[in-house]
Amino acid sequence: MAKEKSRYFTFLLYPDGEGFPNDWEERLEKIGVPIAISPLHDKDKNKNRTLKKPHYHGIYIANNPVTAESVRNKLKAVLSSEDMECKAVAKVQIVYESIESVYLYLTHESKDAIKKNKHRYNKAD
Repeated sequence: MAKEKSRYFTFLLYPDGEGFPNDWEERLEKIGVPIAISPLHDKDKNKNRTLKKPHYHGIYIANNPVTAESVRNKLKAVLSSEDMECKAVAKVQIVYESIESVYLYLTHESKDAIKKNKHRYNKAD
């Protein structure tokens, strides 16, 4: 069975993850595809009300249909250095809902995030 392909993906980045580079934003810009990154989500809570690990949400729009594994490999490659593999990339997933809703989720302004009473993040960040 062939792996599912898409052009639209979401992913998480954990800045405290092993190998996460200081110049991560510049490295992502060099990929050459549209990418959107959320402000740092450092106020999200688990179901038991404890804080989740700080993380960024990302949107990746590929030029052609590719697999989630391909996107994960591309992100890891661009964020890794010769002597350190970046292990901060997580949950690369195909987007099935509207890209607008996913974009609004970056700051928790989507209908789903509002319904779940998630902390709103500032767009300017």
